[in-house]
Amino acid sequence: MSRAEPPPKENLPVSLPEAPALVLSPGQAVWLSSAGEIEQIALPEAARRLAAELVPDALGPDSWTAFTNAVKEKTGAKGKALFMPLRLALTGRERGPEMAVIFPLIGAEKARARLRGERA
Repeated sequence: MSRAEPPPKENLPVSLPEAPALVLSPGQAVWLSSAGEIEQIALPEAARRLAAELVPDALGPDSWTAFTNAVKEKTGAKGKALFMPLRLALTGRERGPEMAVIFPLIGAEKARARLRGERA
């Protein structure tokens, strides 16, 4: 069996310096800062599990704000250290549509599972 060659560099969608984050696990990622330093943002597993317990049963237009305020109050995390790990855990992506819009679409059951690190 022959070994597949990696695609030519010019065919890659982004170059490494343009790829700002590497997802390590649900809710944890590392960024390469503009200064070339590694910045890690993570919501610890215990905090993610607590966040899973705080997901409301019924999700609507105001659920994201209520949810993040509850997580902030219980964990002390705020700003990028709160929002980015939650986005990563819930969507697997660092960027995308407003979480207030997609949180209800994910649904409470899937959101809880993803925050616990389960596939959903």
